[in-house]
This record gives sequence, C-alpha cells and structure tokens, in this order.
Amino acid sequence: MTLRFMNRLGVRSASALVILLASACAPRPGAEPVASSLIAATTDADHPGKAVYDQWCASCHDNPEASRAPGLDGIRELNQATIRYALELGYMKYQARDVPKEELEQLIDWLPRGEAEGDGWVKSASCPIKRRRVILEGAPRTAVAFGIDPHNTRNQSAEATGLSAEDMPKLELAWSIAFPKTPTMRSQPVVVGNTIFIAATDAGRLYALDTETGCVKWMYASDMTLRSSLAFAEGVNGSPASILMGDAAGRVHAVNATTGAKLWVTDVKLTEVNRVTGAPVVLKDRVYVPVSAIEVNFTQFDDYECCKGQGAVVALNLTTGEKVWTGRTMPEATPQLISKAGTQQWGPSGAIIWSTPAIDDKRGVLYAGSGENTSWPATDTSDAIIAYDLQTGERRWTFQATEADIWNYACGRGGANCTYPGEYHSPDFDFGGSALIAKTPSGRELVVAGQKSGVVWALDPDRGGEVVWSNRIGRGAANGGIHWGIAFDGKRIFAPLNDPNSSYPNPNWGPGIHALDVETGAILWSYKPTAADCDADVEPGKTTRPAPEFALNPIAAPIKPQSRQAWESWPPGTQAAAPQKPAVAPAAAGATPPPARPARSCRLGMSPAPLVVDGTVVTGTIQGMLRIFDGASGQVLFEYQTNKPYPDTVNKIEGHGGGIDSHPYVAANGTLFVQSGYARFGEPPGNMLLAFRPKTD
Repeated sequence: MTLRFMNRLGVRSASALVILLASACAPRPGAEPVASSLIAATTDADHPGKAVYDQWCASCHDNPEASRAPGLDGIRELNQATIRYALELGYMKYQARDVPKEELEQLIDWLPRGEAEGDGWVKSASCPIKRRRVILEGAPRTAVAFGIDPHNTRNQSAEATGLSAEDMPKLELAWSIAFPKTPTMRSQPVVVGNTIFIAATDAGRLYALDTETGCVKWMYASDMTLRSSLAFAEGVNGSPASILMGDAAGRVHAVNATTGAKLWVTDVKLTEVNRVTGAPVVLKDRVYVPVSAIEVNFTQFDDYECCKGQGAVVALNLTTGEKVWTGRTMPEATPQLISKAGTQQWGPSGAIIWSTPAIDDKRGVLYAGSGENTSWPATDTSDAIIAYDLQTGERRWTFQATEADIWNYACGRGGANCTYPGEYHSPDFDFGGSALIAKTPSGRELVVAGQKSGVVWALDPDRGGEVVWSNRIGRGAANGGIHWGIAFDGKRIFAPLNDPNSSYPNPNWGPGIHALDVETGAILWSYKPTAADCDADVEPGKTTRPAPEFALNPIAAPIKPQSRQAWESWPPGTQAAAPQKPAVAPAAAGATPPPARPARSCRLGMSPAPLVVDGTVVTGTIQGMLRIFDGASGQVLFEYQTNKPYPDTVNKIEGHGGGIDSHPYVAANGTLFVQSGYARFGEPPGNMLLAFRPKTD
C-alpha cells in the first residue's frame, strides 16, 4: 500500500527499477490461493487476512528499505476506513483490483491493529471545564497558516512565540501526546491563543488541544483521511472563525474553530484522481486551495489510460464554501496517442500543485509551484512558478524551470505509459516546496522558490518572473532536492536538501541545509548531517561547523531536456546559461571515487520546510533528528533525536517517534511544537506531538 509508490522507487538504474516494479505488491510465485471463506481466527497469525497479505502485499511491504513502500508496522497503525479507501479508491486500487472481493475484506479486517481502541481515549484526555473553552476573542493569532504569514516566509518572532534565540539551547521535553491510528504526522498545526489545532491525518481526526497541558478541548471526525496542513480563518459576514484543511478525496473541510462542528465541505476535484496536499490559504473572504493528484501511481499498469489528472488552484467563498473560480494549469486532457500496449493515451496532464501558494496582495496575485507533466504533450506550466490573478484565476505569468519534464511510474523501465515522440526527459523536478515572497534589505521584492532539482530560484515579480539569481546547491532527485519548502529571516534564505546520502561527484552536495544571501544567492553557511544522527539521544551544544567552500552556480535560463546523467554530472562552477553535458565524463576526468555511504537504514535527508524562530532555524531529518541552528552563523544550538518510544504521554497512550518530514513544527506560548513520524518512502513511522520548553532554573 505504497504512497507515491515506493518513494518514486528511489533507484537510479533501469535494471533495478524493473526488478522492483515487477515484484511490486504482486502475488509471490507459487503462492497458494487463500480460502474463500472467512474462518475463525484464534491468533493474529491465524487470521485469513494474514495469508492474503502474504500472497498479494508482502513482496513490497515486508521490504520497505528496498521498495520504499510503507512497512507493515506503519500500515497496521491505520484505521479500517483509511485502508479501505486506499484499496478501493485511492493509491492502491489498481494493485488491489485482482484480489477477490472476499479476500480483500479479509485483508481489510486483519490489517488494522487494535481497531476497537477508536476514539475512546479522547474522553479521558479531555480538558477540565475551566480549560476546555476555545477562546478566540482577544487571543493572539500566533501561527494561523503554513507560511506563518501570507508571504510564506515561515518566520516567527520572539515576541509572537515567547521563545528567544537564547532559549533554544535550553529546550527540554515538557509533554507529549500520541495519536492512535496515525503513523504519519504530516499536517502543520495552527495556534490561536492557548489552543493548538492539529490533525491526525491518517485517522481523519482534527483536535483542539490546550497548549499548556495537551488536554483535548474538542475533536472533529472526518469521513475521509485528512491530508493538508491547516489554516485558521477569521469569521466574515456573520460566520464563525474556522479551521480549514484538505483531504485525500480532493475536498476542503471548514470546521468551527470554537466548537469543532462542521461548517461546510466542498469538493474541488477536477477528476477522480485529484486530492489536496498543499494547505488552503485565506485572504479576506476567499480561500485559495491548491489541487494535487495521485494518477502517477496508476501508470505502472500498461492497460491504464494515462493521463487526465491535472493541477489547479480553486478559489472558494469562505462563508459558504462555494467555488468562485478555478485556475487550471492546462486545458482539459483529450485523446492523444495509442500506447505500444494498445491503450488510449490522454494529455496534456500533470503540473499538479502540491505546494502551498504565497499571497501577494500588493500585486493582486498568488504564486503556486507545479509538478511535472505526467503524459505527452509537455506544457509550459510544468515544473513552474505560476502567478494567478486573485480575482479571476487567470494566469498573469509563468516561469518554467525545467522544460519537457514528462514523468510517471512507467518511466525508466520502458513502460507503455512512458513512450512519447519528440524531445523530453523524466527527472521529476517539481516545485513541491512552497514559494515565498522576500523583501530584501535593499528594499527589492523577490519570489524565491526551491526545486527538487536542487536549485534555488529568485524571480522578479514585476518582470514576469524573470530570473534575478539562482544557485544549484545539490544534485537533486525525484524525491529529493528542496522538497517541502524554504524559509526567510529578512536577510537569508534557508534551503534544506533531501538529496541521497552520497555527495558524489560534488563533495559539497548531499543532504543538509544551506543559508543563502537573499540579495545574491551566495551561500553563507552550510551544514551536512552525519551517520551519528541515527544513534540514540545526542547531547545538545555542538560547536559551529565551518562552512565549506561552495561555488555559486547560476542558471540564468530554464533547464532544457537532457538525460539525468548529464544533469547529475554537470560540473560545479559552470558559468553557463543552462547546464551543459560535460565533454569528459567525471570518471575519465579523474574524479575521486564516491565516499562510503552510511548504512541504507540511516537516511540523512532534510526534507521538511524549515521554520525561523527569533533568528534561529528549526529543521528535522527524515530519520527523526530535530536540530536548531543559529541563522547567522550556522552554529548548532540544539539537537534531539525524536525517533524513540514515548511511554509517558499526556493521554496515557504509548507512542513512538519517527521521521520528521513535510510540515512538522510551529512555535507559540513559549513552546516549540514538533511532530514526529512519517510512514512514507521507507521512513520511520510515528504518532507523536512533542512540546519543548526552556528548562527552568
């Protein structure tokens, strides 16, 4: 039951890709058919659903390190509703289509572990009467959106949060809470007054918690898996204040922030493959919703008619949820080619928007980053930053960073759904990380965004997205590069890298974080994690790491179609309008051999969007290491390994931390809130919200 199918497989050789896909969640050779009648199970191992799993699913999910599919332990923390949706309507519907219906029911019955636990813990964890009320009147709006502010700077002050830079080295765990049926903590909370609103997305639950103690004020139960980060919206036209979020079925939920009651639910799908991954953003009486899709997962099947799914931004009326406009990334798909398997192909498709838009009220636009095309023909809106008019949804301008990027799960293995005419390539270099609007010390405004290619781009919003500067800080990867976003402190852009552990051929590449001068793009300092991150607890107070020498790598023009090998071997320091294939291969030029990699189970990528708090930079690794830097010097101020058991939680449920990914932290009321657990792409699952406060003397 893979999400974004096996981390886009995470393999580079075509032969390895073929082997993985050939075995992906298929019956094991020679497997005996499962009995068609449900038998009474005396133990978990005797349950007929276990045999169904062994036959149809184990080849992927028992080998998460190799397949990058979610491991069985993480899957078994999901609830039945989530598993049923994945198998019948979601990511796994094509993998599960040949499983006999009765066997599918057995599988759904067996997979959820401890299903009876349900929401029973909420009552015992409820706040006492005096703390249960959600007070909004006069309460500070500390963190009301993914980007913290409409410009997506992700910058919080000491005054707003009650945390100073001097507090960071003194942090300690104050309390923790574990959420059942939720192996992935992906949705950034919002905080208003003394209430933190947080989603346990896999369980389809939204909670209002007390920031001081973690007790529960109310719970909202969705009928669908939730997905996006949250947004807080003030009440308008007599309507109450609300919490907004997107779900896995392509809908937006508006929930009364005071009571937890449902206000409205609106479907924003263009097709059945759409979903909402980026957070809704609010301006006045409008809600702007980015629309993503999951269609790439189905394209591995040669008989699938690829592809019709597309990205968009949809504007909604905040009070009613009614659609105001839909800004598509391309026209509707029409029939195109017949594949070599004899299947009708559709296009154009893709350019999904799974980032959170930045609002530029001054210019009357929002900026949204898009993904690759998923079928032929290519469009000029894939791998792009698109400026949409806030009132009409029309495109004002488009900057495309990578041209002709057509990618889906059939690519790299000769699949029927990845064979097209003309010049194209398949690096899968989305803008998954959200763009931000930066006002530089010189007074200039820039739109800055990081791409999965490992390039940070600064664009001029007054010149149609013209490139001001760019810097290639990493190798990039289908699931790497700058993955979920960047942050800005007024002088510096902080860009994390989720690249593979190896830095070859450039010793400065690899996973880590870089601070860039916002005026020029020059790197000011860099940090690269080591295999020590995968040890147990690490004591805080590490000394400053020297910044490595790093050449500025300008890329003044969009990247043209080329092989992935040419992109990866493009030498550092090339002063060219676009990367060019080197005349001599790196090995022949005497490049040093790649250094020994840490063990595969120790993955050092820094995938989540960072957060600035009073000039410090909060980051995390996909292995679970929380790390805080001084933003000016790069000195490490605090380290804490979150990937461990938490037996003593405020809701009396034993929990476990895991990977830190997506949108995991926010600060408020003298507390740094961190989510730990990410059961995707072979990362460690977990179900924790951790509250850190400075030690008191």
